[in-house]
Parts: sequence; structure tokens; C-alpha cells
Amino acid sequence: MAPLAPLLPLEEIAVVGLAGAGSVGTAWAALLLYAEFDVVVFDPDPQAPRRVRAGVEAAWDTFRQLRQEAPASPPLARLRFVETLEALAADSDLVQENVTEAIDVKGKVISEIDRYLAPDRLILSSSGGVPPTRMQEYCVHPERLVLGHPFHPAHVIPLVEVLGGDRTRPDAVVLAKAFYQKLGKRPIVLLKERVGHLSNRLQFALLREAINCLNEGVASADDIDAAVRWGLGLRWALMGPLMTLNLAGGDGGIEQILSRFKGDVELWWASLGQPTLTPDVCESLRKGVEQLRGDRSNAEWSKWRDEQLIELLTFRQGHPYPDETAVDPSAGSANVAVSS
Repeated sequence: MAPLAPLLPLEEIAVVGLAGAGSVGTAWAALLLYAEFDVVVFDPDPQAPRRVRAGVEAAWDTFRQLRQEAPASPPLARLRFVETLEALAADSDLVQENVTEAIDVKGKVISEIDRYLAPDRLILSSSGGVPPTRMQEYCVHPERLVLGHPFHPAHVIPLVEVLGGDRTRPDAVVLAKAFYQKLGKRPIVLLKERVGHLSNRLQFALLREAINCLNEGVASADDIDAAVRWGLGLRWALMGPLMTLNLAGGDGGIEQILSRFKGDVELWWASLGQPTLTPDVCESLRKGVEQLRGDRSNAEWSKWRDEQLIELLTFRQGHPYPDETAVDPSAGSANVAVSS
């Protein structure tokens, strides 16, 4: 097989195409404009231009809170909309796909992008559930398709999961990671495909047991959430579950845990629930969430959450993880790696 041509280098990527402009696509648009890329958007919804511009302006308010010297308003002149995927691909140096998780829809969109986009340009997918190898089945040039899955709210949370499929060339993964770093993201590279990738698997493992405890009457919905807000979440905002487990072993660390508590850990694992979303379980969950939500709307809760996330990220800027570069909450996703 003939060697593959070089990919378009990062420094030559100036125009980024977005296929799909829901909440994730809109967040990418804001991040890209903040990072001084030109942005081209395709979305068949006639309301998409209005929605995206409004979303970018709202995200810009977040960026302004983090750095006063940021431009007073987003450069909307660098944002434009096209009517076909062919036009999107023709104008783009890289395309980020953000359409529904339904594989028939996603596959069709990726197939068209792949048909019209120059073969030295990356196709990135925001998919939270479809593995890249599955998406590659729709490509003539599968070697340049890479998963780039952000975490909601994508204009604030730094994490992006990067993963190649079975036919992805290694330098495409390297380039995708560098691209997200340029946006101020914190990309992690996954080594294997799994349903839900990584972060969703961690999240849903905890969610499953939270629903199980609610259904079995172990605690109220408020106390279940409080256990994370005032316990687990505080630690996990600083370090992950594996390092937390290590510190639980004191001076003996992980060896102390494995030698003294291995049996206990396995018993706890065996006792975890396997709830199914029966009508009764769903009704219990609805009632619990309604009590948590109170009189505030989801929009009000989302606004409060985003404001508090800004405060947390600002704190992380001044308190980086040991041996890790600091987080500057002023760039890109409101976060960019800078020297400590």
C-alpha cells in the first residue's frame, strides 16, 4: 500500500467547519472564535444562525468573566453559515461533526464530509457513544477520522476524550490532541474503544448506584447528591479516584489497600445494585429530581452551575495538580495550559 500523504499541519489550520450546531456545536463555535479561528457552520435548521450567534454571545460573557482584557464582543464576522455539507468541506481545513448519536444520521453526515473534504484534513467527531471504528465504515478515507468528545458544558469544561478507530493513522490522533490543546482544552487519549468511551462509563457507574440507593430507600435524593457535593466531588475536583484510593492507604498507599482491604473491596463491588428503569424506578427518580430542582428552572440551575464552574476553574489556575501545567481559565474553553 502506498504511504499516506502528510496531514495538514496544525499551524496551517485556519478555518474549522462545524457539522451540526446544537449545544455542542455552538460551544465549539465560541471556543474556536475565541482561539481566533474562522468558523464555518452547516446545520439544516433555519433557526441555527440565530441560535448559534446567541449562544456564542452568551459563552463570551463567560470568557469575559475570566479575563477582563478579552475582546468586548465575539468576532461574529469570522462566523458564517453554509447550506450544504459539500460547501462546508470545501471551505474547511478541519471539520468537527456534532450531529445526533443515531448512527444512520451520523454515518450519512460523515460520509458526505469524507467525500468532499481534502484527504489531508482531519474529521473529528463529538460523539459520546458511537465508537470511531463504527463511523469509519462510512469513510473512503477512514485513516483521518478521530473521536474528539467534549464534556458538557463544552465551553467551560476542559476535558476532551481523543480516540482513534481501528483504521486511524497514529499521527491523526497526535494532531487532534494538539488541535484541542490549542483551543485550551485538556485532551486525554484513550487506548481502546468501549461503549461510552471513558468519562461516561465512570459517570454512569456512579449514576447506577445512586439510582439504586434511591430506589432501595437508602437515602433521599438530596442526601445522595449531597454525598457527592460535600464528599466525593470535593476530592475528585483535585485528584481522580485512583490517586484517592492510594491516599486512603496512608503511608502504605495502594499496597496497604490491596493487602488489607482487597476482600472488603470485592464484597462492596458484589453488593452494588443492578437497577433497571422500570416505571416504578423512573417515577421514584422523577420525584427525587423534582424535589432537588425546587422552584428553580433548569435554565437557572445551568446558569448557577456554569458560574460556579468558573470559580472552580479559577481556583485550579492558582492551584495546579503537582507536576502539571497550570490551568489558565481565560483561553479557549476558558482553559489553556500555561507554564507553572
